[in-house]
Amino acid sequence: MKNWLILGATSGIAVPLARELASRGNRICLAGRRENSKRLELLAQDLNARFGVEAAVSYFDAVELERLEAFIDEVEETFGRIDGVVYAAGLMEPQLHLQRDFTAARRQHDINYMAAVGLLGHTARKMEARRRGHIVAFGSPAGDRGRRSNYLYGADKAALHLFMEGLRHRLAGKRITVLTVKPGPTDTPMTAGMRKPRFKARPEDVARDIARAIDDKRTVIYTPAKWRYIMCVIRHLPWFIFKRLNL
Repeated sequence: MKNWLILGATSGIAVPLARELASRGNRICLAGRRENSKRLELLAQDLNARFGVEAAVSYFDAVELERLEAFIDEVEETFGRIDGVVYAAGLMEPQLHLQRDFTAARRQHDINYMAAVGLLGHTARKMEARRRGHIVAFGSPAGDRGRRSNYLYGADKAALHLFMEGLRHRLAGKRITVLTVKPGPTDTPMTAGMRKPRFKARPEDVARDIARAIDDKRTVIYTPAKWRYIMCVIRHLPWFIFKRLNL
């Protein structure tokens, strides 16, 4: 049995992932904003009823950067040692809005990247001293190449990918797995306005892929797996072709 902390626990993929982790007998701490307290409490009750595991609720706000390290300390004091952490918090505002509003772009960057650095970096230091643990963060194929439709969101995720790669390198050989997850478009509230809904994956399938990757101690996964090949093509398209595409 391990203690898992899920940050952004009410997100569309985090909910089924919490169930996957609980089904393996793990204790779960569900963390999110206070305005989502009812959803968090209901999810904790659901995990306890379905799987007979202890599920606790804790509150943080990703934009309160100066409070994030203290939040991790508080979780360990009340819930116990963190054996695994998932950063599932995220924000994807419309690209045109972000181009016109720097404050909104900065807020999105703080949630998608800076908060992850603070929370995962502090948790990593604790795990490094114990020489064990699992660190998981949700990136995106959008971070693989800058595209006109979402390059500010993509820049956030590209920064997160590089942070996770560096963290993985730093912790190599210390029995700590660092997993970057790159979900393709998934049928969640974040992608509700996206075109081509037929290409959206089911959150439950994505969560199952993530849980298997944790078990297998993988480092980077695309889910569904086809996105690895789609993004390989997009990354390697010559500029004279790429610039003509409406992506």
